[in-house]
Amino acid sequence: LLNCFLACTCGLPPKPPKCLTGYMTDVQNWVDENGRLIPKSGNMNNAIDLSTTANPVQVLNEKLNFSRRRQVVRYLSLAKCQLTRVPPIFQIRDNEMRPLAMMLEYMTLYGNNFLGMSTAGEHYTLSFNATGTTVMNLSNSPQRQVVSVWSSGFTAVNFPNLKELDLRSCSIQTLEKNLFKGMPNLTALYIGENEIHFISSSAFYGLKNLVHLDLSRNQAFDENGNPKNLATDNYLVFNYLENLVSLDLSHTKLTLRNLGLLKSLGKSVKSLSLCDTGLNVLQDDIFNCTSLNMLDLSYNSGILNNQKPLRGLEKTLLALYAREINLQTLNQFQNFSQLLVLQLTGNEINNVDVSVIKTLKSLRILNLNKNRLNSWFEPLFSTIPSLHVLSLQDNNINVITEQMVDDLANVSYLALSGNFMVCNCHAKDFYKMAAKNEKNNTETYIDLPEDLLHRNIYSYYNDLIKNRTKVFGGLEDCENQCVDDIGDSGIFRLLDYSPQNYVCLHVPESKTIFISEVYSCGRLAREVNYDQELKGSRVKLLVLLLIPCILLPVGVIFAFRRRIKYFFITLRNSAMLSLINKKDAVDGKNNTIFNYDVFVSYCNEDRGWVLDHLLPHMEAECSISACLHERDFLVGLSILENIVSCMDRSRSIMLILSQRFLLSQWCQFEMHLAQHRLLETRREDLTLVLLEDIPRRLRPNTLHYLMMTKTYIVWPKDESERPIFWKRLKKTLIAQKNKPTENTSLA
Repeated sequence: LLNCFLACTCGLPPKPPKCLTGYMTDVQNWVDENGRLIPKSGNMNNAIDLSTTANPVQVLNEKLNFSRRRQVVRYLSLAKCQLTRVPPIFQIRDNEMRPLAMMLEYMTLYGNNFLGMSTAGEHYTLSFNATGTTVMNLSNSPQRQVVSVWSSGFTAVNFPNLKELDLRSCSIQTLEKNLFKGMPNLTALYIGENEIHFISSSAFYGLKNLVHLDLSRNQAFDENGNPKNLATDNYLVFNYLENLVSLDLSHTKLTLRNLGLLKSLGKSVKSLSLCDTGLNVLQDDIFNCTSLNMLDLSYNSGILNNQKPLRGLEKTLLALYAREINLQTLNQFQNFSQLLVLQLTGNEINNVDVSVIKTLKSLRILNLNKNRLNSWFEPLFSTIPSLHVLSLQDNNINVITEQMVDDLANVSYLALSGNFMVCNCHAKDFYKMAAKNEKNNTETYIDLPEDLLHRNIYSYYNDLIKNRTKVFGGLEDCENQCVDDIGDSGIFRLLDYSPQNYVCLHVPESKTIFISEVYSCGRLAREVNYDQELKGSRVKLLVLLLIPCILLPVGVIFAFRRRIKYFFITLRNSAMLSLINKKDAVDGKNNTIFNYDVFVSYCNEDRGWVLDHLLPHMEAECSISACLHERDFLVGLSILENIVSCMDRSRSIMLILSQRFLLSQWCQFEMHLAQHRLLETRREDLTLVLLEDIPRRLRPNTLHYLMMTKTYIVWPKDESERPIFWKRLKKTLIAQKNKPTENTSLA
């Protein structure tokens, strides 16, 4: 009702229910979502509403023993009374000596905080007799002797007339055995929004007349905040529910282990909601022993990816919700000849197979919003003779074809907004046909069987039809001559029309216009100069193509700029090496005496560390002669010749690596030479010293290769670890110094 009110007052369509079953208050009419009683006007005297009462037991005693009260208490609310267990109040008698348990038909305990075990000292020990004059001590009664769990108030109590029980949002964690044994005529049980993680196999024993069971929105977590899986001691939990018609498990997290529960559902079950349960697969033939009419599998990605998960429901299923399950085809629904409603919003369907869809002979509502459907050129939806509502919003339909217009003509209501369309004359004809049908047809609502469950999904579409904006487009005041060129227009009308929703791209002007402003096919054929239109379109198309041709290379260069820069540096270094004449360098074959023990490569920013730390340790303590570019390069030679010559006259090479080192082109050249020395010569004396951590994304391929193939040493930040660093480095340098001399020139 609220949705309808908002639609009427604000001009907005009512919001569809997220799951097929909606919420508990959508399927009953005696209590609201907060636990307050809302019985029919004639039943107000039969109701006691104690919701949010601080001391409900005492107030209940007073109301039952009020001297003028004669009415039977059929409705009772103890919602949000801060109860930690069900109070033992049901043997209290009114002034007519009628026990409360014998009178109750509808009861809600919504919003209390039941504990697994009641808190210490919490007991309801006082009650009043029928006249209210004598206090009775119940300390030795059976009420006090039962185990003090949250459900102790139900123990040993019979509720022969109780029809509906609301235990929503009571922090219930377990359903113990024989919990509802004393409620033989219960028809609806609402235990959603709790923390149920265990159900005894005999928890529902005795509920032979139960019709609707709501176990939705149960979320249990362990002490670490991890979700608990729903557990049972036997898969035949629902076996006692011989007359169960509707089972709601929506928003309750299930696992593959819980699929066994569904196999205990009998032929009586007509409605099942597994909406947003976290299941990602259904076993083939799992519903083969059921006769489901309504099934909701929404928000479970991949749940229908098996071959035949719905086998056995072809002749019984009337409504299927499968929103956002990553469905890619309609093949799962082939031969579902009784299906009336198919809700497939938010999937990945890009093609409709006519061999499948023509088998859906009874389909009345088909919702394919937010899929990937394109324009089509063959009859599809016209093969479903009973189709009343077809919604194709937010797909990839870019152009309305002549075949589409013919195919959709006899669908009563269409929704096509949210598709990025290109203007053409068929789009205008489609618009004029819709306007003509508004003048020639009256509203037709969806008429479905009265005994169908969850009729809110049908009322939603009927409300859309009732509150929709009609298409006139300036044609309401003209006679039939305005649409004479249309011919047969079918019967379809637009369900989601507003001028802003039905626009298209006018290619000649590269702008968006209303479909109502496009020329119709008849007028276009007479007045439009095709050569001029095509010439202008070619120029604009060429401009549109040039833009990505320019932006794409620029984007690629920007994305791979580091790799491109490194490629050219490597190419330059290779070219520089090839230009060196062997006779210009030191002849390694004739000169086997090294002038230096180690060639040190470092950047200018790390000069202080080299001079203050490294050089004193090497030359003073280790007697290692080091070659530094700023001290030992020969004046007059090119930098390239100095680098190659000094490396040839050094026993080993040491790279002082840092992030600043990688920014120096000469340092990168020296690193490239070091790799060349490893790969192309027989000398493999290379020492890597890392002054700081260098992330993988900053390492060029040369450095990454060296770090993967050579053991390196890291300069410690902690001063206490530095003696070990110097000891390891000294050992390495002395070992390299004492190796037999065998020099192969880099040149």
